[in-house]
Amino acid sequence: MGYQVIARKWRPALFTEVIGQESVVRTLKNAVSSGRIGHAYLFSGPRGVGKTTIARIFAKCLNCVNGPTSEPCNACGLCKAITGGHSVDVLEIDGASNTDVDNIRELRESVKYAPAEGKYKIYIIDEVHMLSKSAFNALLKTLEEPPPFVVFMFATTEPHKIPMTIHSRCQRFDFKRVPVRKIHDRLADIAKKEDIKASDDALYLIAREADGSMRDGQSLLEQVISFSGASIGRVEVLDALGLMDRTVIFNLCEAVLKKDAIACLNIVEKMHVFGYDFKKVISELLEQVRDLAVIKVTDGASFPDLPESEMNILRDLAGLAGLERLQLQFSVLSKGYEELIRSTTPRYSLEMTLLKALHMDDVTPMSEIIAKIDALKGGSARPAPANISSDLGGVPGASATAPLVKKTFAVEKPAIEVKENAPAVDCAPVKASKPLVQPGAASLDAGYPPHGVGLAAVKTGQAVPLFFKEGSGEIADVIPGFLDYLKERDRLTFNRLES
Repeated sequence: MGYQVIARKWRPALFTEVIGQESVVRTLKNAVSSGRIGHAYLFSGPRGVGKTTIARIFAKCLNCVNGPTSEPCNACGLCKAITGGHSVDVLEIDGASNTDVDNIRELRESVKYAPAEGKYKIYIIDEVHMLSKSAFNALLKTLEEPPPFVVFMFATTEPHKIPMTIHSRCQRFDFKRVPVRKIHDRLADIAKKEDIKASDDALYLIAREADGSMRDGQSLLEQVISFSGASIGRVEVLDALGLMDRTVIFNLCEAVLKKDAIACLNIVEKMHVFGYDFKKVISELLEQVRDLAVIKVTDGASFPDLPESEMNILRDLAGLAGLERLQLQFSVLSKGYEELIRSTTPRYSLEMTLLKALHMDDVTPMSEIIAKIDALKGGSARPAPANISSDLGGVPGASATAPLVKKTFAVEKPAIEVKENAPAVDCAPVKASKPLVQPGAASLDAGYPPHGVGLAAVKTGQAVPLFFKEGSGEIADVIPGFLDYLKERDRLTFNRLES
């Protein structure tokens, strides 16, 4: 037998070997154990997470000589035939190559015949979302009422493209991305069985690059082994896969937080020389700023998908900025990411985004600002002048402890019709025909209102400020005389206009 790649050689053959899909495995095992076997299943999720693998294991559970059983033997002829992909009762169909309605018609004709060897006739249609609308419609009746010995298993990465009429006739299982830590552990186990010496940092880089796909992780491990041989280190992984060293992102993030513009530009220059993808650079920088914000909120809690060495670096970086500043920088980098995607000069877009982000300062939280305002409101009042009587222009009876209140009286201009060629109005101060202040009241000419704001200076349409002690009776003595003055002024003005 020829060489088998790692992804096929170490493909799970039992439910217990499947990693990262515990809920799906438990449901299918219980269905087999209780005899509640459905006639149609829809497996949806990202690439390389085990959809087709679980469909094959489920088929072995149904057609094993000991079955239906939740643990197939993998030793009988039926199990071996299903594992090898040449069982006559388990048909694997590529949906991308059989999209026409004619292909579904052939399937409908073959459904009528009973299985040749096993107890069930199983159709596994991969990438089922590639079927045409006519093909889906032709499958509806058969899918709703198939023969009792037929089981359909659909696998897709884009379930939203499948009509709801198909969804309603299937049991749907959503597969999750495999965590980085579980991919790392699985790759370490495979490397040990293959007699490959691999460091934890190297396996972590491979697991991170797999992006939640176990199959991708195994394929990348195969590629690195071909490059470096029986010993795999961090440098070998970076060279074999053309990855950017994580320390570069750490250094770039540190330069942004320390507002070191020269260091930022130098790092971008090195990235340009090495040919790194700037879109991926800013994407990883966004992820790191997000991690720093999470560390600030959780008081330095560890992430399960990050090694402890990187967690220590992140904790040190988190002390360089506050949470509000990190949130502002995340917003700037997010907008920069959108601009970089559309830009014809991504390097310049990245540089300008970094320069904008590093000039973000720590801001005071709104709650703290409100608390300071409340403290000022509840504090002691501003001390009044010692000689309040002199400030009031000599008003008798003024108290040094009473606060000052400013009152404004608006003087409205009377509606007067001005004739053509009328003589100019003399706006000079006029003398009242009678005293403005009643006998016994405070004298206005004695400095009240304050010096420079005498009543003779009041003009039509202006506001007259009067300062007085709140709660005293002195303002009641001033207002009648002031109103008399206004009436006398208006009367004299009107007479001049009439003449």
